[in-house]
Order: sequence, then C-alpha cells, then structure tokens
Amino acid sequence: MYSVGSVSWGPSDGAESYIAKATGLDGHTHQCLTNTTSCTWTDLHCGEQYVVVVGAKADSCIRMATNSSVIHMSMPQNLAATVNCDKKVVSLGWDISNRTQTYMVSAETGDEVISLSTNITTALFSEFMCGQNYNLTVTPSNQHCPGISSASNCISNTVMVAWNSSKGSDYYTATMQTDTGISQMCMSKTNMCSVPSLTCGHNFSVSVTASNQQCNITSRETTRLQSGPCPPHNLNTQLSCLSNNLAVTWDAVRDADHFLVSLTAVNGGTSEICNTTNSACSTNNLTCGNTYTVQVTSVRGDCQSKNNQTHIIKSGMKNKENIQFPINIPPSGHRYLQLLFFSAPCQPQGVRGHLNCVTNSAWISWDTVLGAESYTVLAVGDETYTANCTTSTNTTCEVENLACGVSYNFTVTSKNSQCESPPSASISLKTAPCSLSGITAFAQCHKSSILVEWELTEGNTSYIATAEATDHTYLFCNSTGTSCYLQKAQGVVVDVSCKDRSALVSWTPSPVAETYHAVAVAADGHEHICNTSSSNCSMSELHCGQQYTVFVVASHENCTSKASQNETVITGPCQPSGLSVTFHCNNQSAMLTWMPSDNAKDYYGFAQTENGDRLYCHSTVPGCTINGLVCGTVYNFSVQASDGTCNSSFSDPVMHFSWTEIICAETEYLLTLTGSLLGDSQALFDISSYWTNETYFEITLPCSSSYIATLQSRNAAGTSGKSASRNGTTAPCPPSGVVYSGNSSFATVSWNSSVFATTYALYDDSVSPKKQLCNTTMLSCSLSNISFGSLVVTARNAAGESPSANVTGGRKQYYICMKTKP
Repeated sequence: MYSVGSVSWGPSDGAESYIAKATGLDGHTHQCLTNTTSCTWTDLHCGEQYVVVVGAKADSCIRMATNSSVIHMSMPQNLAATVNCDKKVVSLGWDISNRTQTYMVSAETGDEVISLSTNITTALFSEFMCGQNYNLTVTPSNQHCPGISSASNCISNTVMVAWNSSKGSDYYTATMQTDTGISQMCMSKTNMCSVPSLTCGHNFSVSVTASNQQCNITSRETTRLQSGPCPPHNLNTQLSCLSNNLAVTWDAVRDADHFLVSLTAVNGGTSEICNTTNSACSTNNLTCGNTYTVQVTSVRGDCQSKNNQTHIIKSGMKNKENIQFPINIPPSGHRYLQLLFFSAPCQPQGVRGHLNCVTNSAWISWDTVLGAESYTVLAVGDETYTANCTTSTNTTCEVENLACGVSYNFTVTSKNSQCESPPSASISLKTAPCSLSGITAFAQCHKSSILVEWELTEGNTSYIATAEATDHTYLFCNSTGTSCYLQKAQGVVVDVSCKDRSALVSWTPSPVAETYHAVAVAADGHEHICNTSSSNCSMSELHCGQQYTVFVVASHENCTSKASQNETVITGPCQPSGLSVTFHCNNQSAMLTWMPSDNAKDYYGFAQTENGDRLYCHSTVPGCTINGLVCGTVYNFSVQASDGTCNSSFSDPVMHFSWTEIICAETEYLLTLTGSLLGDSQALFDISSYWTNETYFEITLPCSSSYIATLQSRNAAGTSGKSASRNGTTAPCPPSGVVYSGNSSFATVSWNSSVFATTYALYDDSVSPKKQLCNTTMLSCSLSNISFGSLVVTARNAAGESPSANVTGGRKQYYICMKTKP
C-alpha cells in the first residue's frame, strides 16, 4: 500500500532547482525534482521510516544538504481479531510504530457499516449478525494508510502473511484467492506463514482463519495484492549488419503497464534503449564489433517480471521473421527470453605495408578488430591487375604474385560468421620495376672496382647496383644513367687457417693474364711464393704468430702488371710449449704451467679423460688450475693459446701414468715409453722418465702416436726387471686437406684420414658451444644450407678428440643484381 509524505525547506541563494531524496531503511529511494521549496510523494510505503535529504542545483552542479529529516509513515501492524462464537462478540487489536493517537475502526458487511473511534489500540464489536462476513479495517487519523497485515515480494511472487496470536487457537490457515478462482494457502501453528510462487499477473485477497476444536474464526481484513507481471514471450530480433540497426519485438502480456528493453555489452556496460507500452522497439546505438545481450522486462507498478531464461544467437541473420523461441512459464514461475548476438565487425584501422622487391609481394598489416573472425586483403592495380590474401587470426598477410612496375591500392575487410565490414582506408604501394636487360660487369684491374652497365627503362627512374660476394659481403652504387662503379672490390682475398698455419689466396682474374705470382712476406722475414695459372693458390707452413703481407702480380709474355693492393693477415698464435702439471691431492686439482706464446691474449688448459670428458681452466697468463678431478681417473693434459681471433693448435698432450706403490724402503721408479709417430714404422721414439719416488709421471706425447709403456723399480739392493707392458695411442691429430665443395644450398665437406682416428665430427663453429652437424666414420659429410666460413672438422678415438681443422673454400666471387627506384 502507498501513502503520502511531504517535506519543505528554506530557499538557497543561486539555486535554479531542488532535488529531494527519501530513502527507506531497506535502501529503496524516492526522488522529487522541483523549482519550489517543497516536495510531496504519493508513493511512500506505509509503515516505513524515511530519511529525507534536500539538494540545490545550479548549472550542472548539485550540492546536497548535510542535515536530514525523518518521515514516519504510520500503518497499523499485527492486526488481530478474537471472536466469541456464542456471544457474537469480536475483539480487534493492533500494534502501531509511530505517534498516531486516533484510529477509525469499521466493520462492514454488505450494505451495513459499523464504525467507532478510539485512542487505544483495541476495539470491541458486539451483536454481530450470525452467518455474516465482516471486513474489519483500522485507519490512522492521517487517512493515508489503511491497516493491512501482509506483504508480498513481486520479484519472487512469494507472500509472507503475519498476524497476532488469537487466544484459544490451535492453528491458523492463511488463504490467497484470485478473482478467477485460483486459490493458494498455507497453514501454521505460529503467527505467520509463507505462500510461495504465486501465479504471475493476478490480484489476490488475503484472509486468515483461526481454528480450535470448537470454533473457526476468519479474519475479514481485506488485503488486496498483485503478483508480479508475467514476462514477455516470443522475443524476436533483427540486426542489419551494414547499419547496425537492431529491431526487437515480443508478444505483449495483459497485466503489464509497460515494457523495458535493455542492451548489455558482454565486455561491460548496460543501457536502457526502450521504455514503451508497445511490443516493439529499435535502436542503431550499437558499437560495431561488440557482443550484446538483449532482455525485455514487463513492468506493473513497482514490480518487474523476473528474468531467468536465455536464448543465444549471433548477428548477421537477415531474415528471422519466422523464428520462434520456446518459452516455458510454469503456473507459479517467471521467465524471460535473452538473446546474445554479435554486431558487424568494425572497419579495420591502421593499415600499413611494405614491399618485398625481390619476390614482388606485399606484406600488409593492420590493427586488431573486435569481433572479427577473419580478414581479407584486396590489392587492385588497374583493370588488369588484382590480388588478395586471407587470414583467420593474424593481423598480417602476404599478398603474392604482384605484377612488376604497377601501383596497387590495398584495402582490408574484416568478417565474422554472418557479416562483413566496409573496406578500410586504402594505402598505395608501387611494385619494383620490371627486370632490366643488357646488364654487364667489368673488373677494373688497377682501380679495385667493378664497372656495371645496363640499358635504360621507361620513366624517371634511379638505379641501384648491388654486388654480393661469396662471403656474403656487399658493394653498392647508384645512378640515374646507364652505368656506375662498385668501389673497393677487393682483388685479393686471403683465408687463413688459424690452426694448421696455411692460407688460401684468391683474386679476381685478369682477362689477358697467363700466370700469377702470389707472395706472402712475414714480419720475421719468412717469405712464401706461389706461382699458378689459376686465380688462387694455397700457402702452407706459414709461421705461427706472424703478420704477413700478401700481394699478387699478373704476367703475360714479357709484361708484368702492377702489384695488387696489399692484404695483411695474422696467423694464429703458436701452440704453447713446456707444459708441466702439478697435482694437489688434498683438493683434487692440478696446476698447469707452460711457456708463453707470442701475441697470445688468452690461454685455455684442458684435462681430458679416456672417454672424452673434459675439464678446463682459463687464464691470461701462462698458468691456471683445473679443479674437480676425479680420483683414479687417467687424464691427458693440454693447453691452447688465443689472440682473440685465432686459436692455436693444442700443445702436445701430457700423458699421465700411475702405478701401485711397492712396500719397500726407499724405492724409486723409472717409466719407459717406446713407440712410433703417426703410425710410421720409420719414425720411432724411445723416452724414459727420471728415477722418482712418486707413483705417477707425466710425459708429453705427440698426437696420433702409439706407445708401449713399461716400469722398473730399484732400491739400495738393486734394480728390478721391466713390468708387464701397457699399449696405447694418443688422441688423433686434426684431419688435413679439409675442403668445401658445392654451394650454400647443397655442399660436401671432405678430408684426409687422421692416423688412429675412429670417427670424425663436423661442427658449426659460429655458435658457442659449437654445434655438431655430422658424426661419421667416413671421410666426408654432405649437408644442405651450410656455408664453409664457419665449419671445422675434428678426429676422435678412445684417447680423445683432436683440435679443430678449418674448412677451406674457393675464391671470392661477386654476383651482380640490379634494382630500380621510381
């Protein structure tokens, strides 16, 4: 039930209008906007207490008062009647929560009305006619709140009925009845009960009957209630993809005053798009590429239909007039239909692109579009040239097979399962000019340059000539004419093998030369000369740790050319010598010392087991300590020097021999090694240690050597015979003659065998640690997509792995290509 409340206040300087808010204890609010100094509400809830705050408004600012007032809405509570069945006397009582002092009490039956006034909360009626139904009503003096004793929840359509206990009653029955005959009830032994799930869209009257074994007394207090309105059904939507216009229709229900249509974006945000008494509504206030939920609610008074049924669809369905959605409304339930759809994706933004002039394809990129499931890129040149590409999730796409020398306009379109966006703004890219003809190149022998010539093409065009060498270095020149010079084409190239002290010298051939004279002169005076009719030669046995100056002279009959430009190269540092090893048994380490190498900046010491495992140490001075040695393990020790560019070969390995101590006073031992170098029966060696009282000895042996080891002991009494012998070999030497043949697409690396090697390994030395590409017992490996510049080969056996041998390749060549710029 509703009642009237009012509030007034004094004027505020500068105020244009006022706003008054009345807030109930349960949090519901009532607002009043006025340009006077008072407000009246006609829809306040009876029996409620309201806190009222007033604010003044000027321009778009509202300033609320800091003080407040309280309104008490009077309503009799807990109305109860007691009937004396024999004497036909009815006693009526109630509670009140405010200061009301006078009540009008009436008893009505048919055309007869019995009224009385009282200032207490009880009233007594006598001499009621038997067999008559009386409606008892208590009204406060303000005339706005008639007495009731029930309340309903229109959202859940559940009614709670409460009353004062009646003396002599054993139980109570509360009855809810509609004007169409629908009846629902609840029973209780207390003074309240709940009637759940009233049928939506009906008016109900409430009565309570008190019963004992002798008498039934029914309250005639008339409380009229309305259940919540029924929800709309047969909800239908139509979405126009291009205009993003949404039309919503539904079947109206008879008990609704009006309907609310709301639109909720899945990523957040709700807006009311319609408040209508009709059964249709439309809007074009959609954001493209978003996902929405549409819901329609029936409203009657302060009650709205409950929403708890969903149905999901996607946008882009153009003809949905005949689509029907199932709906289920149980007798006491509330349902609504909810539709989920996707609007058309937005027009792609931020389109950008670049050309691959070599392949004449274009890479087009754009910003992500919300709601898009795929993208299409369209390239339009003129009436003859079009191309496209499509991608599902990426925002980059390659448009291939474009024609040369054509200006293309590129646009991007986004799509989902039903709709397609308008094309994006276009960008323009012009493909590379078509291939040039008549390209020639001439080496300028004394200018260290290459002359490139070509034929002119149509249009105002500039040209760029590019020369790519076999070592992937580049030379460039540009011109608007028909020729240009590629400067600094180096006539002489020297590839030095750091480890085996060799160099491959190559040069650009002279057109009329018959022979070439290549010279390498070291800083220590060493000179190496090579005479050849080809355009390269190999120089071996260069001195380690030396700087060489290399030049080439061409000859024809009695004429000799000027010397080429000098090339300066430095051979790798010499391998360290004088390696000595001292063991520290207490912490399982070994101290390595050696003689320094010229030009060496770093040294690396190694301890290698028989199964190939290595430990190492690093130092910038000739000495370092290797930690973590394992007891009872035989190690070969070696050291390598580096100048920062080249590494030396490893020093000859130090072989560690050990034996069991003889328990005898003052015993000394002598180790003897006999064997051959590189498997050559004519290259023999016989090495003995000095007499020592230690139970081990280290001896340096060359790589690829075989040996027989024996041991003798002695003391003051004499010298023993030789022990049983032990045979073995050292780690192999690096393979020689390593050659790279083929090209970067497919190549073969081959080498000569290394004495005592059982397997060979090919590595890519451009990464750290170096990457193994091939492991074989053969003398070659064939691989694809490799370049000789970073390849090394090693040999292996049970004693260890050799140092690396560099791979050599052919002479340096240049490949000329042309491109034009409009």
